[in-house]
Amino acid sequence: MNFDKKNIDKESIAEAAKKFSKGDPEAFNFLYKLYNKKIYRFCLRILNDSAAAKDAFQDTFIKIYEYHESFDGINFQSWLYATARNTCITHIRKRKNNVSINDMNFGFTPRKHIDIGIKEQIEEQVAKLPYAHREAFILRDMEDLTYQEVADVLGIELSLAKIRVHRARLRLKELLKPLVKELNETA
Repeated sequence: MNFDKKNIDKESIAEAAKKFSKGDPEAFNFLYKLYNKKIYRFCLRILNDSAAAKDAFQDTFIKIYEYHESFDGINFQSWLYATARNTCITHIRKRKNNVSINDMNFGFTPRKHIDIGIKEQIEEQVAKLPYAHREAFILRDMEDLTYQEVADVLGIELSLAKIRVHRARLRLKELLKPLVKELNETA
């Protein structure tokens, strides 16, 4: 398989996923190149620790490679994100055993610079969302998964996925009011 990010369509992804489920290393390489940055970014947003995110990222791809036969060939992206999510949860549980809950910080930690960027401030507020809402929001609005894919990844009903994303957006809107006010005052 030739990896050309410009010419990738759903059919080529589905074909690669089908070949991957049969153990084709070229298909795995194709899918890895396609999804590696997204999965690392997802792990980083969930774990808020680059070392832990790298570990979870690697564990995710090791798991999907080892268990390629269990992939049903239907929706590779959902299966991959579900595996990444479960891997992140495992890392969080391990971390809970080593630190107190007060020491844990999920999401992004903002840089402590005076000229902190808007993106970092938004990510800081996303980190304040309840975990269930945050992961649904990240999958839908930051990773551009469909509501059905969010539901599949989280193992919940479609309606609950929509509710979690909606509640996350409402809470985020409240959390971002000071930033919006500051931006309006400086404009």
